[in-house]
Order: sequence, then C-alpha cells, then structure tokens
Amino acid sequence: MRRQSFAFGLLVVVLACSNLAYGATRQWQSGKLLDTEQQKVKEESTTTYTTDGQAKNKSDGKTDYSQNTTATTADNIDTYEVYTIQGAGKTYIAREKLLFPWSKPANVTVGAELKYAIDGRKLYILDDDQKEHKASIVKTSLNEAK
Repeated sequence: MRRQSFAFGLLVVVLACSNLAYGATRQWQSGKLLDTEQQKVKEESTTTYTTDGQAKNKSDGKTDYSQNTTATTADNIDTYEVYTIQGAGKTYIAREKLLFPWSKPANVTVGAELKYAIDGRKLYILDDDQKEHKASIVKTSLNEAK
C-alpha cells in the first residue's frame, strides 16, 4: 500500500512538471480566414559536376587523354501555405512551411471562423480536424475601426 501511494505521488509530481515544461496553455482566439494561398519559393540551387575521362595509348608510346565535364543544376524549392486571418483587432498574414512533399496544410475553409493563438512571432491554427498547425507571422496590420 505504501508503494502504491508513493507511485501515485510520483506520478502527480511528474505530470505537474510536464505541464510546467510545456508552458502555459494557448490563449485561443476566434478569427475569420480571409485567404489562403500556396507558394513555392526557390531557396537555392545545387550544381553537380560529372567528369568522364578516357586515356588512349598511341602507337608511339604516348598517351592521349580526353575528358568531358557536365554540370547539372537543380533548384531547391520550399513550399509554404500562406494564411490571412482577421482577428478582433488585427489581421495576420502567416506562412506554414510544408516540410515534405506529402505534408498537408491546415484543413480550413476560406470565409469560415477558426481558432488561432499567438505566441511571439508564431501563429497556431486549430483546423477543422482539430489539428494544430504552426506558422510564422510575416505581417500584422490593425483593422480599421467602423
């Protein structure tokens, strides 16, 4: 019995510490998704060189050497999903980097209400499937007073 109460106490301490380590819960706000767009951005290029060489022995004992070098350039493209969200007092433009070709952006509907949270320069979106998506804020503007 004593071991069970110790284990339970230890579990409570671990859970409390994990909540502190995670940080404060997000302050979700309601906003309207005004626009979404996918952008493909060329980040850099990679050039690969291939050299083929050939040596031929001539009848006079000398060697002829010839080579052919081919350069191939490939562009490195990053894909971003850009969201425009109108909140109570501000409008945010944020972009989410899609890390893999099979990555999917947030499942959201233009013109619909959505939940979002701000943490520094990061904007978190809670999509229609209740999944969180993290995007970097690239622009913030004040809404006009009506």
